[in-house]
Amino acid sequence: MHKFRLSLLFILGFTVAHAQEYRGSLIPAKIVQRSIMVGGGVNGAYRSIQNQSGHSSVSGSKKQFDGQGRFGYFVINDLALGALGTVSHTSVKMDGANANPTTHILVGPFARYFLNNGIFGEASYGIGIQNVSDSQKRDLSEARAGIGYSLFLNPKVAIEPAILFTYYKEKNPASPGHHYTEIGPSLNLGLQVYLFRERSLNK
Repeated sequence: MHKFRLSLLFILGFTVAHAQEYRGSLIPAKIVQRSIMVGGGVNGAYRSIQNQSGHSSVSGSKKQFDGQGRFGYFVINDLALGALGTVSHTSVKMDGANANPTTHILVGPFARYFLNNGIFGEASYGIGIQNVSDSQKRDLSEARAGIGYSLFLNPKVAIEPAILFTYYKEKNPASPGHHYTEIGPSLNLGLQVYLFRERSLNK
């Protein structure tokens, strides 16, 4: 009888430990409707630049560091829509010129969809204005799309590495024929908190 009780306690303990394990990062990342995600991330990139002005063009490169803030709401299971804000510090080096550091802010919508294994796809679009001087400003736009993975530290907090493909455009309203674009990949590392979040092993 004593051995039976010990065996029962062992089985119960294993079951509880196993259940707790599935409440951690190993459980499929199924996020139900009406959950909320709040967080941010950092992003670094190196991109090539083509500056087009009339019939002439100049090539160069750009180093960029971003800080992001994100708020999303799951409108259906696994699909979140929300707002993304980015503060971006850049250093641009064009051929034949010195480096030019600038800082700007972009805001816009984003969408993210999760698979049950924790992989997600995300797309975003942001717009902003950069004041170069009192008499000159530039209209900014940026589109990003890519994939990432949510590594859950506990049922509500996740570290999220991602690789994103970025298309960035900058226009000068005072010179309609002048603009430049950037295209290239970037790496992102984010930290997200999921509020009122539930998981289910089955659809």
